[in-house]
Amino acid sequence: MMTRGLFAMVLGMALFLAACTSTSEPDPRPALPRNLVGVWVLEGETAGGIRIFTRSAALSGNHPGYEFGEHGGLKVRKSGWCGTPPATWSNHEGLWNLVDNRHLKICHTWRGGPREYQLEILSLGPRRMTCRVTTGSGS
Repeated sequence: MMTRGLFAMVLGMALFLAACTSTSEPDPRPALPRNLVGVWVLEGETAGGIRIFTRSAALSGNHPGYEFGEHGGLKVRKSGWCGTPPATWSNHEGLWNLVDNRHLKICHTWRGGPREYQLEILSLGPRRMTCRVTTGSGS
């Protein structure tokens, strides 16, 4: 009976020490902002290039936007290359990646080849997001 108690105590102590001396490194990637996942439709743009997006149920109509998937999938809604009416709208597949807690790397297909740029997230709430393109050609 004493041996079982001693064994249980030694096992418990070993498990405790193993948990306390873990050598695992913290994940160096920034945490995924849960508010980002979903559909964002462009509401407007300021003279300084700040883009204002609102959350939406879907990408549709005559509005550019992004659909950010939970695991890095992306759809970008854009009009055709010619800005004169009648404008045609299409969705382009791509990927997004969190660079740090404020910047997203955006890569997507486009008529003239792949597009790659970064978005700087200035504010992100449950219904509204403001950002600006910081590198590349934009969305």
